[in-house]
Amino acid sequence: MESEAQTLPEIIEEMLVSTTSERQGRVIDRDQAGSMELKKRQGYF
Repeated sequence: MESEAQTLPEIIEEMLVSTTSERQGRVIDRDQAGSMELKKRQGYF
């Protein structure tokens, strides 16, 4: 999401009115169920 915010209050306002999640575009969130656990075991984080 592109942002025009320049100050902390503007950033907060954008966050409050945003209809999209900050995680929405992450590939890992589209993986199959349990993939986060698998990636943890594999040492990604």
